[in-house]
Amino acid sequence: MRVAIDITAAATQQAGIGRSVRELVNALVIEPDRPDLTLVYTRRGPSREADALAVHERVNVRRIPVSPRVALATWFKARLPVPGEALAGPARIFHGPDFTLPPLAAAHGVLTVHDLSYVIRPQDAHPRQRRFLETAVPKSIDRARLVIAVSEATKRDLMQRYGVRPQRIRVVPNAVPDWFGPVTDGDELAAVRKQLALPERFVLSVGTIQPRKNIEGLARAVSLASARSGLPTIEHIHAGSEGWLCDRVYAAIEQAGDRVRFVGRVSDGTLRALYSLASVYAYPSHGEGFGIPILEAFACGCPVLTADTPATTEVAADAALAVDPSDPEALADGLSTLLTDEASRSELIARGHERRWAYSWRQSAQRLIEVYREAAAGPPVPQPSGATRDG
Repeated sequence: MRVAIDITAAATQQAGIGRSVRELVNALVIEPDRPDLTLVYTRRGPSREADALAVHERVNVRRIPVSPRVALATWFKARLPVPGEALAGPARIFHGPDFTLPPLAAAHGVLTVHDLSYVIRPQDAHPRQRRFLETAVPKSIDRARLVIAVSEATKRDLMQRYGVRPQRIRVVPNAVPDWFGPVTDGDELAAVRKQLALPERFVLSVGTIQPRKNIEGLARAVSLASARSGLPTIEHIHAGSEGWLCDRVYAAIEQAGDRVRFVGRVSDGTLRALYSLASVYAYPSHGEGFGIPILEAFACGCPVLTADTPATTEVAADAALAVDPSDPEALADGLSTLLTDEASRSELIARGHERRWAYSWRQSAQRLIEVYREAAAGPPVPQPSGATRDG
């Protein structure tokens, strides 16, 4: 059996979905019982990291020299009947791991949906992106034999928002690599502290700068916690690149008189050092499909404050302090607890260390292989799920 996977996200995006697709494929290609793979991506120029995957036995890599935007426009705006096999070649399964699935001639489709935040919190999405996803995702769902959700929370959202039957949904969670862990070398930590001029105590947040991440709400909470803790001023450090509507985030922080130091996107080594040096990692996002940074913080021994939303509490379980992300006072109380209560800090750090091992990319790759085998059985086109009415 040959499986074609659209790895465009892995070849073009450094963070977020690109990172998760890259890690999952890296785990998949070394599984001994995996099917033959064709990894296809659309990009004007080559991706050295993507092309290097061809070194593995029974793995082909194909680059289509057009931009991802052109490919998506062909399928979902112009609606040209160009099947995915025209790009990838013959395959039994075609997997779209980033919300979209092209029309297929004979292959059986598998689609991964990471979250439905653009439906649940449309005010946090870029209008153009939201309009595209509102059209493309339901069509892609109806082209798929099986739909993969990255969490039970996303599975419920697919059922409730798009009427996808539970029999068609399989959960394949995200994870963090086994090597991702704390930086223990004192010289390395000192170098990162000096390079980024980090204070002794700081609250860390990580992610693309966009409204859904609630960076401005966390900034307000850090200011409140700093004022009431009786400790020296607590700084808020954010690592991540700029995303859609980031000007709205900056404006809200400035208007409130709060302060955040944005250090931009950092390397994996620097990210591990940031988690290792931070007093608290805070993830007060208004909505996620999973929450990889929670596991990253657990892996590095940093206590976590997270939002009490379905996906993040599913991932964190009892290893993080969960509060209402829309309530700066509640966030401030949580920060104060984790900054001053050593017993709570120690307990959550220990639970977090154990919890991170509940997820692994190898386990997820093995589950994915099972999904491919299941999808290969039966007819290639399922009955409509109710997600769309026009097919």
